[in-house]
Amino acid sequence: MTTSFPIHICSLEVARESDLSIYDGVITIENTIVENPFRVQLECPRQLILRFDDISLPVDDFEEPREIHIYKSLQFADENKNGSLLIHCHAGISRSSAIALAIISNKLGKGNEKEAVRILQKINPYCRPNKLLVQMTDKILERKEELLRAVQDEVDLTY
Repeated sequence: MTTSFPIHICSLEVARESDLSIYDGVITIENTIVENPFRVQLECPRQLILRFDDISLPVDDFEEPREIHIYKSLQFADENKNGSLLIHCHAGISRSSAIALAIISNKLGKGNEKEAVRILQKINPYCRPNKLLVQMTDKILERKEELLRAVQDEVDLTY
């Protein structure tokens, strides 16, 4: 049951160089300290800005991901219907992959966690979803840690 998802995941550098007019929405995930924030200058595509650091445990003054970040992303994707999304973070590997996984898993529904991870890997072969975001998505989507297990089974990670 491989479903196509109009999602592109990339780094901040690639997002800055992209033709944003081909996307219906942009999810920007930026570090809490950013000197030159990336902002869409046009009315379209719409942009959701999330600000948190790429950590899974508390570290000094860094900002941990929170459930509200996932809720906002899911709502943004739902409002975007089946339109195309560009999702980026600083490197395009961890936070953006985890947010994309939440969106994909939400659209596929319960019982399709492994398929959601496989779709994510096709979109971003270098994905390493942020563990805390995956755990929170499991809770929000009531997946009983099936999403985290699917990531651990399907992605070459050491969690």
